[in-house]
Amino acid sequence: MSDIAAELGFLRGQELFQIAFGKNEIVFSLNPDFISVHCPVEYASGNGQQFEIWSPGSVLQDPAIFRLLHTQIASFAMNQNEDLKLDFTNGDFLVFRKKPEANGSYQISCGQEVIIV
Repeated sequence: MSDIAAELGFLRGQELFQIAFGKNEIVFSLNPDFISVHCPVEYASGNGQQFEIWSPGSVLQDPAIFRLLHTQIASFAMNQNEDLKLDFTNGDFLVFRKKPEANGSYQISCGQEVIIV
């Protein structure tokens, strides 16, 4: 786990410029990298309450996620379950909840390297 977290340092300062939705995937486009998510995503704005905003096979629960467009990732944290939290410069955050006992809950591309969690 700590090796993965160490590899993610490049995320700091990345600007989110596009959010794309599919039935079983949500893609957060950074320039030129991306994060492809196949697990539940939680969101909170500023001091608001954290809630599940999207999960595979369902629709977007709240358009507030679009507040993240053109903001930067200020910091990130990964817990022992490999859930990934991204804090943005506007005070909002996202959490990708890794599926238990599953690989491929989310993947992060950095140039030619792809990190699969």
